[in-house]
Amino acid sequence: MSDEATSLVDLPSPILVEIFSRLPPTTVLCVKSVSKFFLNLTFESEFSKLVHSRSPASIIINQSHSTRTRSRTNTLKFLKFIIDTDQGTHEICHDPNSDLDLQPYFPIGSFSLVGSVHGFVCFNYFSNGADAIYILNPRTREYTMVPEAEGVRGYPDLVNYGFGFDPVKFEYKVVRIYQEEICDKINGSRYYKSECQVYTIGKGYWRSAGHVMFCFGCRAYGVNLYGKIHWLVYDVNRNDLICSLDLGNELFISFPSAPGHSEENHPNLRSLGVFGRCLCVCDNNADDYIEVWVMKEYGVTSSWVKEIVINIIPECNDWVCNEMIYLLKVLDDGVVLFLWREDFLFLHHPVKKTLKMFDVFEGYFLASSHVSSSFSLKTFEAEVVNVF
Repeated sequence: MSDEATSLVDLPSPILVEIFSRLPPTTVLCVKSVSKFFLNLTFESEFSKLVHSRSPASIIINQSHSTRTRSRTNTLKFLKFIIDTDQGTHEICHDPNSDLDLQPYFPIGSFSLVGSVHGFVCFNYFSNGADAIYILNPRTREYTMVPEAEGVRGYPDLVNYGFGFDPVKFEYKVVRIYQEEICDKINGSRYYKSECQVYTIGKGYWRSAGHVMFCFGCRAYGVNLYGKIHWLVYDVNRNDLICSLDLGNELFISFPSAPGHSEENHPNLRSLGVFGRCLCVCDNNADDYIEVWVMKEYGVTSSWVKEIVINIIPECNDWVCNEMIYLLKVLDDGVVLFLWREDFLFLHHPVKKTLKMFDVFEGYFLASSHVSSSFSLKTFEAEVVNVF
């Protein structure tokens, strides 16, 4: 045996990929800067597969109200799915022992789930003039409170948020869209001026990314995909668009939303989501069916495809129509999980054309796809990290 020490680069590529897949994102960033060889290994599909396989995707639930006790709650719950491919059945597994009661540690009030990335969960607390952002890792029970941004949130001004990850710089960012209502003193017309504010986890301060010429309104929080955060917006002509902020260069682009929207759709019951690795729009404006449009080629308007049409049978009419519906996840066998308003989950089977309601929790809740991780917030030096 040679006495010469073996360098890390002498190891076979599959072993290096296995090692790198077990590292936290901040350490992977350092690894990528060592050499072009290491950088290319982190771009391999096997690296991504290993990272995700170690923490199977689940659904995180933020329950904000209990109908049983008729009181506010602030509880995190975690769902996993068991699929029996032979029987074609699906079961939602919820272990109450894994629930996290946040009320003793966080303010009681409007505590809303913004999104989840790599095990980090972003919450917005808005109540009595406060407009705070918390970043939490449920597995490590660590959290940090982001400093408040400029621009007081209060009627008639509006705020929208997004939470995402820049895969090039390995940075996690919170995006705040502050919409200030402006009154034209000459003609009395009113319009919103939107400013984009960005907070990079670990930097300790907000920055302005300039003004945005869209109306975000009170729609749902932004959708994270491909290193960009996406929102459904209107332009000055009331056209329905999708705008996205690139988390790398912090520039906005926009492109037309899915077909089907018209001014007659009021309220506009459309929501933005992710179908596999594609943007999708869930449209519940019709009285007797739901449509899911999928953008097969990112940013290409002609690639919108009507992927799913759910015909509403009479017995489902009372709990499906006339409310906002959110697409949460496409399961491995193609079955799709939806959230109806803030009340319950339901599954759609694309082959059997069936709907199945899962009345798992009583009360109101928000939900997001979630991959648990042990990444520590303490790796971000500028953040004051607490443990609950």
